[in-house]
Amino acid sequence: MIFLSHYVLRFLLLALCSTLLALGSSLFANAEAALPSDKIKIALFPFENLTDDNNALKEIMSVLKSQLEKKGLEIVDDDSLNKFLLKERIRSTGYISRDIAQKMGKELNVKAIFIGSITSYYPLKNPQVGMLARLIDSTSGVILWANQASATGEDYTKILGLGTVKTMDSLIPIVVGRLLDSFSNETSPKAKELTHRIAVMPFQNKSKHKDAGMVVTYMFLVGLFKNAGYEPVEYGDIRRLTVDFRIRHRGELDYKNIGGMSEALGVDGIVVGTVEIFSDGLDTSLPPEVAISARLISAHKDRILWSDSIQLNGAEDIIALDWGRIRAVDSVAYKVVKKLVQKMEKAWQ
Repeated sequence: MIFLSHYVLRFLLLALCSTLLALGSSLFANAEAALPSDKIKIALFPFENLTDDNNALKEIMSVLKSQLEKKGLEIVDDDSLNKFLLKERIRSTGYISRDIAQKMGKELNVKAIFIGSITSYYPLKNPQVGMLARLIDSTSGVILWANQASATGEDYTKILGLGTVKTMDSLIPIVVGRLLDSFSNETSPKAKELTHRIAVMPFQNKSKHKDAGMVVTYMFLVGLFKNAGYEPVEYGDIRRLTVDFRIRHRGELDYKNIGGMSEALGVDGIVVGTVEIFSDGLDTSLPPEVAISARLISAHKDRILWSDSIQLNGAEDIIALDWGRIRAVDSVAYKVVKKLVQKMEKAWQ
């Protein structure tokens, strides 16, 4: 009996320990779930699709959302976001004004809004994808982060043709990854005393590409943001004022409107310009080519501080055996924009 009772007691003790461990794990899990999340909560706007392919948005947004979540971000659910967009009658999601950003911050409890545009999407034998994005602070409406990325499948071709990306399903994650390479949860506004605050007006488009003006406008925001000397104004605030001032012609401003917009936005200068050429070369078998002219107008002196124009094509920097070729028109356009922004620095010297 003593021998049997010993094993029974041992069995009961083991069962009790197991029960206590399970109860403890359950309580810990519940307590952990009750703690506030350390993740930064953002709203992810559906990107503005500036391409002719209706599948572009669906294919890219799922990959973008997944990669943002892997970076530790909490994204507002689609139902809550769609209800807000409907209530505020927001139709275009490629930009956001400060007042809408502030409303969204309060109502959806988000720290920032992630917005952007799909600038190219060609599911061809040599697939091509281009996009750009900005992160907007929900309290101040300022740009916290901005970047652009574009590529074709042949950009990854190595010796003997190895490495070529042949499908959109493979190329999209690569380009989204490049877009988010510089993304950080620790973003903060630039110091205003060290920067020139710049408004970029929508560029006039004289090319055959129907959305080239907006593509270049957004690229200028990215280029200016990446330059330590500038603080670009989010395009949503520009768009709101162009409606208020009834400005219909892109690329041009009279000095009366310049004064009014400068005062409303608190800027040091306004960039206006024209896209002369924006050719992907797909229908001509020629390298992509872009030509852009731009001017910087003083917000205080009613005069042009700087103007320049640059034209480039994707074959100009070939070194040997096709190395150095730029195959995506977005990449050529952004290279032109970067050169213009660099040259614009002389206006303040």
